[in-house]
Amino acid sequence: MSRSKKMPRSRRRGEDAAELPSKPSKPTKSRPQKLRIIGGSMRGRTVVYHGGTFTRPMRDSVRENLFNLVGMAVRGAVAIDLFAGTGALSFESLSRGASRAIAIEKSRHAAGFLKSTAETLGVTNQLTVLNGDAFRLGAGVLGPASPNAPLDDTPRLVLLCPPYAMWDSMNEQLRVLIRLAMEHSPPGSLIVAETDKHFDESRLPPGDWDHRVYGGTRLSLIEPLIQCGLRS
Repeated sequence: MSRSKKMPRSRRRGEDAAELPSKPSKPTKSRPQKLRIIGGSMRGRTVVYHGGTFTRPMRDSVRENLFNLVGMAVRGAVAIDLFAGTGALSFESLSRGASRAIAIEKSRHAAGFLKSTAETLGVTNQLTVLNGDAFRLGAGVLGPASPNAPLDDTPRLVLLCPPYAMWDSMNEQLRVLIRLAMEHSPPGSLIVAETDKHFDESRLPPGDWDHRVYGGTRLSLIEPLIQCGLRS
C-alpha cells in the first residue's frame, strides 16, 4: 500500500496561518513624556507632556532658537502663551526672566498638566492658566484695558503657536489676535507666530516681520510700532 505524500511542513504552516483570524492590534496609548527647559534659572528641569495628539509641542531645537532670537526682550515681560499646550513656552519664558506668564489652553486635560507642572516648578504665583477658547480669552487679554484699570506698561512677549492647520481654517481670527497685540501692546513688546515653513507670509498682518525657518517650522517675529498711550 502506497503511503500518502505529506505536505511540506513550511507550506502547511503558511496555510494554517492564513486560515486563522488575525489578532486585532492593540491601540497605542499616549504616555506622558518630559520636555526639558533649555535655559535660565530652571534650565534642565522638565515639563510634562501628556502625550495627547491634540498637542504639538515645539521641538527643543526650535524653542532654543526662538529664545535666542527673543534675547533680553523676555526679561521682565509678561509672556502671553495663546495656545499653550504643554506650557513649555510659558515655563521657558519664566525661566529666562519673564515677570509672569498667562497660558491659555482649551483642553481641560492639558490645562491640568500645566497647573501640575507649575506646582512642581514652584511658579504657581507667576503663572495664570486660563482654560478656554484662545480666540475669546485672547481677545480680552490682548485688547484695550478697561478705562478703570491701572495703567500697565509692562512689555509683552505674545506667543501664537496654534495647530498649523488653523493658519488656513481660522486665518482671519488669528490675524485679529495679532492686530490686537500690535495695537495695544506696550513699547518693548514682541510678537511671535509659529507656522509651517510653507506658510504664505503675506497672510500675516502687514508689518516689518522677521522670518526664520528651522526644519519644517517658520518663526515670524515683529515688534509693535510705538504708539502714544496704551488705551483707545
